[in-house]
Amino acid sequence: MKLGLDSYSFHLAFGAHPDFSPARKMTLFEFIDRVEKLGLDGFQIDPSHIESRDDGYLAEILSYAKEKNLFLEYGTIGVDTQNLINELDVCKKLESSVLRTFIGFDRYNRKTRIRAEIERAIKQISGAKNKAEESGIRIAIENHGDVSTDELLEIVHRVDSPNVGICLDLGNSMMTLEDPLQAASKMASRAVSTHFKDYAIQLTNYGFKVVGVALGDGNINLQAALKLITEKSDLDCIILEIPVEAEFAENATLKKEYDYIRRSVQYARDVLGIKE
Repeated sequence: MKLGLDSYSFHLAFGAHPDFSPARKMTLFEFIDRVEKLGLDGFQIDPSHIESRDDGYLAEILSYAKEKNLFLEYGTIGVDTQNLINELDVCKKLESSVLRTFIGFDRYNRKTRIRAEIERAIKQISGAKNKAEESGIRIAIENHGDVSTDELLEIVHRVDSPNVGICLDLGNSMMTLEDPLQAASKMASRAVSTHFKDYAIQLTNYGFKVVGVALGDGNINLQAALKLITEKSDLDCIILEIPVEAEFAENATLKKEYDYIRRSVQYARDVLGIKE
């Protein structure tokens, strides 16, 4: 089993998101250097971290990954048909066999019509499935705190394509109030990519919140999760995604982010035994 890292794990260092903006932002090439330094086998690119979709830039990214003998997966946001078709072309140029995405609606907004969102997603993804099949690229729809496991499985089943599956996010099922292991067990057979993470539940005065932590520091039974993914899926790599909340100080934030990632990689290698 290969071990990779989603670039969102360094989302604070990239500064491409609204929660934190460092004085100097990480580039995708610097991220690839970090992946190599951490002794990983590859990476997945969050679309917020790619600076251009020009052919020359994409060729440079691919060449740099190959130079370091790293596998590469690419991700996008949303399920708009034309965007999926365009991003499948980006995948082809990056030689990524997977296009990870998510639907992206707010499940807990009282105005959200969940059934309508599901039907829309099925229609839009279906519009891109022929392109995926022709390209030999698998669309991996992530459980992103929007759809429940059963809803995601319904979407994949009704789209009905060998090139449309699931990006199994181990922690996000907690945001739809599901047990992570039960959810992972349901999704594993249709998984074509994964975000392997640990989350901790923190009680607050207004209820609880789910926070990202280093592997082994949270509430998920990671050994059991890896076992069921290994036994029930055809995955040949595990992609770590280690989201971290920002601190007040920039240096402390960046140090915390890297420390969580470093400790997670060590845990995955030494405790979980994820090795080629």
